[in-house]
Amino acid sequence: MLSDAEVSQFKRDGFLVKRGIIEQNYCATARERLWDDPPPSLRKDDPNSWIGPIKPNEVSEDPDNFKKDYRWMYRKVGSEDWIVQGLPWHPFVQSTANQLLGKDRFTQRDRVRGIYCTLPRLKTDSQPRYMHIDDGQFTLGFVCYVDTVEPDGGGFAVWPGSHRRLFYTSHSRYRKESTDKYDRIRKEYDNSWETTSFQTHGEPGDIVIWHHRMAHMGSHNYSTNIRKAILTDFSFKNINQLAELPPGEDMWEDWGDAVRDIEE
Repeated sequence: MLSDAEVSQFKRDGFLVKRGIIEQNYCATARERLWDDPPPSLRKDDPNSWIGPIKPNEVSEDPDNFKKDYRWMYRKVGSEDWIVQGLPWHPFVQSTANQLLGKDRFTQRDRVRGIYCTLPRLKTDSQPRYMHIDDGQFTLGFVCYVDTVEPDGGGFAVWPGSHRRLFYTSHSRYRKESTDKYDRIRKEYDNSWETTSFQTHGEPGDIVIWHHRMAHMGSHNYSTNIRKAILTDFSFKNINQLAELPPGEDMWEDWGDAVRDIEE
């Protein structure tokens, strides 16, 4: 479970990094299974072959193994028992979800999003960060690094505190039905990314816990390693009903007592 200080930090910033949570054998299995079906020119033991972008003749729009530009999203393994038990069903993840969302108030996951990768790019190809919020009706997200992610190594980038603004830029609490405010705030964050965004990094087993209205992106990877992470999320059991409601004055009114009772 999280401490009161960590819950307060999550409410204030919209995200929280926890170190060394997920078992190392889980991370090692994910790193190995990633190479079941790589882009043909990427060779497991040749880091020089990992530099993106994906070659035009190796691009795949297959949702189970998406490969394009600098993104490689390996979703084929997303419903296998080992990958589900090791992250969404991990005791710490379960206790945190129960603490933040309320005991037994969320649906359990039978799959994860997949192993999401960002290929390295040359440092001379420096790019700005562009934020987005996700379309899906979920509430609480988890990112698990399964390999070392160095600073500037493609880590999950967030705009701290943005959830408290972006929550009120949709007509729905949980669906993305953007008002005019959304584009104005998005442009503001995109133009100020150097001072308003924060790039996480870490070691295998580190996790990032994040709010569903957090401005975020998978940042550009200027390291020599492929950025590898497994993503999963949780939704309230009655999220379809809640999504019919507009954002309330208290953005935490649907959450668990541990969240509502803590000051930011």
